[in-house]
Amino acid sequence: MPAEPAIPAKPVSTSPGKQGADDHPLALIAFFRRWQPGIVRDLVYTFILGLGFALFFFALYAYNLSRERFFSQLWNNLVIAMSISYSIHILFALSSFLLRPWIENIRGWKWVAYYLIVPSGGVFAGYCLAVLLINPAALRLDYFKTGVILNFAIVSVLVSCVLVFAYLVRERELRDKEKIATEQRRALESERRALEAQLRMLQAQMEPHFLYNTLANAVGLIQPDPARARLLLERLIDYLRATLSASRDSDTLLQGEIDTISAYLELMKLRMGERLRYRIEMSDQAASLSIPPMLLQPVVENAISHGLEPKIEGGEILLKAHVEKDHLHVVISDTGVGFQTVASSKPGGGVGLANLRERIAALYGKQGSLSITENAAGGVSVSLHLPLPAPTHT
Repeated sequence: MPAEPAIPAKPVSTSPGKQGADDHPLALIAFFRRWQPGIVRDLVYTFILGLGFALFFFALYAYNLSRERFFSQLWNNLVIAMSISYSIHILFALSSFLLRPWIENIRGWKWVAYYLIVPSGGVFAGYCLAVLLINPAALRLDYFKTGVILNFAIVSVLVSCVLVFAYLVRERELRDKEKIATEQRRALESERRALEAQLRMLQAQMEPHFLYNTLANAVGLIQPDPARARLLLERLIDYLRATLSASRDSDTLLQGEIDTISAYLELMKLRMGERLRYRIEMSDQAASLSIPPMLLQPVVENAISHGLEPKIEGGEILLKAHVEKDHLHVVISDTGVGFQTVASSKPGGGVGLANLRERIAALYGKQGSLSITENAAGGVSVSLHLPLPAPTHT
């Protein structure tokens, strides 16, 4: 049996003449859809179909054959079946190549006529070829008498019905698949919007207590040191402007994120003075990578609020960023109070990092991770592993 004309693959056939590229009749069987459509695949499938028809028709009368005629008749059946199958295959391929625009748009009686004429021509040509191969002397005009022509007509109609049935079933299957795919796309879009709303909510939960603390500190400086209070508010405005700009983008370079963190740390130095020291070590490769905005700032904020501020002498924050194989590795360490008093230093000490862990899980799944360890010399280290390349965020 032939492959369906080689029309470009489409998710849905919009008319009877527009079939998918894998519409060989054997493609109706799930097992045969494992292999991608192609010339070699379709030729092999046609051989399998021809072999199947030869064995089927041979089995109908094989029990009446003598031992002498058994193998010769089996061979004749194989030659006839293969000749007809590949003749139909070639005619479909030629018509697809020469008449593709017309075939893609036919419908109604034209479509029925197409699938009657091509198989009928293939049956006739294939039978003539088989006779030439088996017994050339039998190919003469008086050989095609009424009975033979009737057999041609019956076989042609049967082949056409098989092809039409195969293509209609396959077309319906493609439509069902496209319907499922459309529903899946809608579900994914709804999930994406829900995820976006969740991420914004989580990000909003990360920021309030930092703002409250900074504003409270500025209010406390208004009377004793108005100049310092004014500088603190100016730095706060600059920082908020930078973070607002970053939060409107779906991605930011790590260098931009570090610049925002530096602005935040400079703001905190106005509050803490010499009690806060920081260092940033970042490779050029890491600096050029894209990450979600405001991903690292909650870690730095947590290190100051729950690590350095409770410590009388303060401490240092060290931020390192580099690439390890297929991951961006960021480590933010502090020399603060460590785990011993974090739980009791301030309420809600773990909320920011818990939200960050949820955000990383939502963005990267199992490929991203956040881990927290206590430093031997005191303080805490937070490690983030993010896959490369960074995903597209919307």
